[in-house]
Order: sequence, then structure tokens, then C-alpha cells
Amino acid sequence: MLVRQWRLVRAIGVLLVLTGGTAAAQGNGRTIPTPEIFEALEVAPGMKVCEIGAGDGELSLEAARLVGSEGRVYSSELGEERVGTLRTNVARSGAENVTVLEGDPDGTNLPAAACDALFMRNVYHHFGDPASMNASLVEALRAGARVAVVDFRPTGDEAARPSDRDENGSHGVGAETVSREMQAAGLQPVAERIGEGRWYMLVFAKP
Repeated sequence: MLVRQWRLVRAIGVLLVLTGGTAAAQGNGRTIPTPEIFEALEVAPGMKVCEIGAGDGELSLEAARLVGSEGRVYSSELGEERVGTLRTNVARSGAENVTVLEGDPDGTNLPAAACDALFMRNVYHHFGDPASMNASLVEALRAGARVAVVDFRPTGDEAARPSDRDENGSHGVGAETVSREMQAAGLQPVAERIGEGRWYMLVFAKP
């Protein structure tokens, strides 16, 4: 468990800090623009929005701006060092409506029914146990809440095991796989957006 957790922390730490050019190059195209993610989630003032794998907090802080002082953003990361960096960035921003949480490889650590909307970018393919993580996601969602998954397809064959989805050649996950796994957790597909190259966004809702 410690080895797998260390690899997951390392992989997310390297990838999520690159929300712009280098990450886009890995995906052979341009990732889904941030405004499109929040539009798909119908983010509005007063909402509670959650991010899994927040990296340096760029997207969480934009969400905090959109939900305003009456809203709340829960922003999670893995590992003491990365959580510390995220807390520092949030504090420096002056945003008072962001709560930083330390996540877990197999669970969100979010409060039950805390999220009106939840999103993750460049994160899903790092889940070693998608069934456990997705069950945790569903528990964190309110009825009717939306989830946006932004990720990219591998350049070669998709890994046979979820734990190998961050390996060279198999780096990434297909949209069909994500959709199947999310629906198995009880979420309903709402929309799909295909970006440049390997990128895509899938949107789901909790009944």
C-alpha cells in the first residue's frame, strides 16, 4: 500500500502542477479549457464545489471566485508536502471560501453530501481502485450534483489494470472506460466533450 500510494502521489504531483502547456503536450493537444468545465457543471454563486487532485490550486481558486463569498470550495490533494503547498497558495490568494483537505488514494475524505458540483482534471487515470474512489465520490455528492472528469486517452493500448494507467505507453484512460466505471457507481451520463488530440471531458449527475 505504501509503495502504491507513493507512486500515486508522485504521479499526480508531477502531472497536476502542469495545467497548461506541458500537460497539453503530454495529451497531444489542448486540454479542455477551464471555463468550459465550470459551464458544464453549471457553477453559480452560492454553490459548494469540490476538486479532486487540485495540484497548485489554480482551478480551485477560480471556482472560489465563481461561487463567491456565499459559496464554498473543497480542494483536495495527496501527501503532506503537496497539501502544504496547496494551503500556502490558497492563503496567499486571500480566498476565504476554500477548504483544503488531504485526500486518500481510495477515497475523497470529503464530507458526505458536501458537493453541488465536483471536478477533476488529469486525475482519473491515476485511480488505482476506481470502484472505491467512485463510491466515495458519490457519497460526497448531493442529489442532482454534477461531476466533470477531464482526462486523456493513452497513445497505445489501455492498461489492463487501473493501477497501470499511469505507465508509459498506457498513460491515460479511455472515455468509454471512465463512463462505464462512473455509471457502475450509480452516476448518470449528462454530456461529453471531445477536445483536441487525446483530451475529453465527461459530465455525470447523481440521481
